[in-house]
Amino acid sequence: MKLCLFSFRPSTFWVHWQRDHRRKAGRTKMFVIKRSAMRSKNGAEDCRLHGSGSRRLLLVLAAVGLLGRLAVAFHSGLSTPPPSGSDASEYDSYAWNLAQGQGYRGISPDVRGPDGQLLDHPTAYRAPGTSVFWSGLYRLFGHRYGVVRIAQCILGTLTILLIYQIARRCFDEVVALLAGVLYALWPAALLYSGQLSSEPLYTFLFCWFIFTVLKFGEQPNWLLTITAGLLLGLAMLTRSNAVLMVMLIVPWALWQFRGTPRLLVRGLAISLIAVATLVPWTVRNYWLFHTFVPFETGGGDVVLGSYNRVVASDPLYYGYWVYPTSELPEYRERITAPNNELVRDRIELQLALQWLHDHPEKWWYLVETRLIRSWTPFLEARSPRLYRLGMLVSWGPVMVMFALAFFPTALKFLRNNRPGWIIHLGVMHFVLTALIFWGSSRFRYPVEGLCIILASSTVAWIWKRIDRRLVGQDILYQAK
Repeated sequence: MKLCLFSFRPSTFWVHWQRDHRRKAGRTKMFVIKRSAMRSKNGAEDCRLHGSGSRRLLLVLAAVGLLGRLAVAFHSGLSTPPPSGSDASEYDSYAWNLAQGQGYRGISPDVRGPDGQLLDHPTAYRAPGTSVFWSGLYRLFGHRYGVVRIAQCILGTLTILLIYQIARRCFDEVVALLAGVLYALWPAALLYSGQLSSEPLYTFLFCWFIFTVLKFGEQPNWLLTITAGLLLGLAMLTRSNAVLMVMLIVPWALWQFRGTPRLLVRGLAISLIAVATLVPWTVRNYWLFHTFVPFETGGGDVVLGSYNRVVASDPLYYGYWVYPTSELPEYRERITAPNNELVRDRIELQLALQWLHDHPEKWWYLVETRLIRSWTPFLEARSPRLYRLGMLVSWGPVMVMFALAFFPTALKFLRNNRPGWIIHLGVMHFVLTALIFWGSSRFRYPVEGLCIILASSTVAWIWKRIDRRLVGQDILYQAK
């Protein structure tokens, strides 16, 4: 009988390897089960703690955002009056007359009295929303620019909360908190809150409209229909380019409520209610000018300033706009001679249409330059260095992350029939504005919060992939 000190059988080796592998797999499985059980056991308590923690963090976020906006406003000059001839000076003129009970009247460009000074007259040169808001503050607190700036800082803070809520409804708590933090400290938001302009009010109304539409998509009732329509109408009365959302909400409703006619009617009614909101202002303008003016008489300046020889040839105005009477001397006499804002508006529209008809070879150039200028993180060399650096550092990374998320998230919302693609339509309303008129960071600002939400979803997605790998490695390590 032979004594074998070592004997190898393939079948025996396979059985032992299987037993060893099952033991390791069992330990790994038990580790995961124990970990899951611990989570389930404390699930309700964790949710409560998480919810209260999020609320506290949100309050801190709002406080930080408000303090930051107030700090910038104080640093820029809380009570500084608007420069003469600026948009803000016109808003202020109309607001102060309203507050004094003199109606919606004030100055408009190149409309002068016999003494050659700008004439205080009934006007519709600008949409009334901003001036009506300021006039309410003037009636309560007097003609104080500091009060307007503080009120706009509060609107900016409320917009932070809206950005958080929009992100939370479309994605999750992580994306919502990240978007809220970014918007609370967003340089453009800090800057605009302290400026006398239409942007703070318009951005607040627009984001509130987006949030309401998201709620309507989940609970399509008439109360939310009316609320969304009124908010969009007020946004149009603040900045007339919001009319593009009246059209964009139609395909949103058609897709979301296809096959349910009753709900589709409610969705389409949002646009009808928004248009109906313009009726009092339009009737007032018809009584004043004896013609149909649904928005403002300043549209001619916008259109002619967007379509002319200068913006089509001068690199300084690449994708931008010029003020007609100062940069287009060949038109100056025809524009100013009537001394009437309505006639001026009609003449400018005719001149712009004629230029477009005569220069079809410039159409693609205008589209291309406006698209580039509307998205670029690089400001002009003549802009202050701090502004250029702030735009590059803030908007540059957000733009990249936003671009990565735009189409995948839109497809996901559409495929799952979720209302979140209203965010993408909100961004598209800015793109259309830029293509029709000109590219500007000022036009982009009201939708930058939406861009930040999509950028935050990209960051959260990347982090989850990294975290999942790390957790997987940790589980394997613990199981050994």
